[in-house]
Parts: sequence; C-alpha cells; structure tokens
Amino acid sequence: MKRWVDALARTGYRGAYTLARLYWLVRHPRTEGVFVGVWHAGRVLLLQNSYKHPLSMPGGGMDGGESPEQAGARELHEEVGLRVDVSSLRPVFETVGTSENKEDHVRFLELDVDHEPSLTIDDREVTWAAFIDLDTALRLPVSPLVRAYLEHARSRR
Repeated sequence: MKRWVDALARTGYRGAYTLARLYWLVRHPRTEGVFVGVWHAGRVLLLQNSYKHPLSMPGGGMDGGESPEQAGARELHEEVGLRVDVSSLRPVFETVGTSENKEDHVRFLELDVDHEPSLTIDDREVTWAAFIDLDTALRLPVSPLVRAYLEHARSRR
C-alpha cells in the first residue's frame, strides 16, 4: 500500500510542479529561496526530487518572515530528516536564476559535518540523496543554480 501512496504523491508533485511552471511562464514572478550545501570529507549532499530531472540540494522557498537560515534548517529537516541548529548554517553564495521562467533569488548556506549523517527521505518529494565528491558532482546533471554554487565552492574549498 505504501508503494502506491508514494507513487501517487510523486505524481501529485509532478503535476503541481508543471502547474507552477505554467504560472511562472505567464507571471514571471520574483521568488526567494535557499539551498544548503552539506559537506562531509570533501563530499557534498545532492538529492533527486521526484518532479525534476536535474539533481539538486536540500532547499526551497522561504516562508514569510523566515530568515534564510531558518528556511535552510526547515528544508534540511523536511527533505532529508536532518535537524540542525540555525546558527550552524553560514551564508556563502547568492545568485539569481531564470531557467524556470521566474527571477529566482537564491541564497546558499553551508554546513560542514564531522560524521556523515543518517538521511531520511520520504520517497515522495525526494527519491534519492547521497554525498558525492565535488568533481563528480560537477559532471552530473545538476540544476543551473546548484552548478553555479558548486563552481563557486570549487574555487574556495
């Protein structure tokens, strides 16, 4: 039964994302979001969302009144089950993307962890997550925003 519910949820995510892309195509909104680069031993956490082909990182839109650090901590918990203190997230990079028909202002935060954390994914919104070395990550099909961050990270890590 769980397998069917998960599949139905993934279909719902894909449908909602398609509708959002249509809305963005018409309205071209300005959005604000956050991604979190979680690093362990030179490897970065990447994930696969059920509704997008390119790989991504934990992150998403910022709720009203939320700081980037609060949004990053919330998204880490929602997407990979990782609970972190807001103060452990440090801002490192900002960029603007337009590949999804919106003006997407994104802040990247970082978190370095001493031990590889146990990850919990829901198999609905997120279907896969793993730590990948930076050179390999840059050869994978990652979203344009994540690629910009990884290239920036390569220059300073």
